[in-house]
Amino acid sequence: MPNINIDYTNKTMLYRTAGDTEHKLGYVDDAGTVFKLRWDEGVRVGRIADHRVFRDTRHDEREVGSFTDEGVVRSHGLFEGGEMGWVEPDGVVVQAGLILGEEEVGRVEGDAKVAAGAALLLIFMIDEQEERIQSSR
Repeated sequence: MPNINIDYTNKTMLYRTAGDTEHKLGYVDDAGTVFKLRWDEGVRVGRIADHRVFRDTRHDEREVGSFTDEGVVRSHGLFEGGEMGWVEPDGVVVQAGLILGEEEVGRVEGDAKVAAGAALLLIFMIDEQEERIQSSR
């Protein structure tokens, strides 16, 4: 299967930072659809509507959190509910909370910084945490 080049114009890109490295995770398009990059292709993983973030599930979707215009991101998770972090005006995404501490986890680049930052915290970071838990078992 040939690689499909994605036109990143008018998309807000999500980057994960860890130490000195950074890699591109995905993007949010103009319609609010959240995509994860796999082999240079965008695979839909959720959507954003009315300051709320929805995660695609096998048969439907579920609301995972919300965000404010000021950049505060809140989770609706049963055990991790509450503030998850925030998005700085320059696009830096900070994960923070009562249990988590405070850590710069990535950045977003484009017009929909707060929405993309919320997707980074509520979809991509949660997926990463779940993968770590699965691999430690």
